[in-house]
Amino acid sequence: MKKLLLSLTTASLLTSGLFASSSLMDSDYEAEFKQMQNYLDSMVSTHLTRAKIANLGYPRVNVQNTKEHYIYEFDLAGVPKENITLSIDENNMLSLSGKKESKLEEKKDKYVKQEIFYGTFSRVIQLPDDIDQEKVETKYDNGILRVTIGKKAPKKVKSKILEIK
Repeated sequence: MKKLLLSLTTASLLTSGLFASSSLMDSDYEAEFKQMQNYLDSMVSTHLTRAKIANLGYPRVNVQNTKEHYIYEFDLAGVPKENITLSIDENNMLSLSGKKESKLEEKKDKYVKQEIFYGTFSRVIQLPDDIDQEKVETKYDNGILRVTIGKKAPKKVKSKILEIK
């Protein structure tokens, strides 16, 4: 995400610099660059708000790869179990979504700093090919969601003699 922001900022600065030197381009190109600048500014202001940037990758996850299992531990402190949805699709995509609601009453004063995330979230993780979707266990305890997924036994490849034509 940092690379994306750096790229957007660089593009924004470059296009701004190009506008400053209007002798380098004629009015047709200037209008197109102005339109692109407006689009980039709009995207940054509407889609990349500070709250969204601060909460990228939420919830945080630890992943373990043991001999028999993959273990995913999600940090969901303050999220009730009832507000969590977890699924694995046919493409081995693990999807986690939910909502973390604030229990605090809104104050008229603005925060000096606010790092605690509230709102809806989702996270999708591509699982390895060797998972066994029939061997999945979940446990939610003290704000940690632990998802243990069994591995399939590796297929034994038999050697055979191939006919040469």
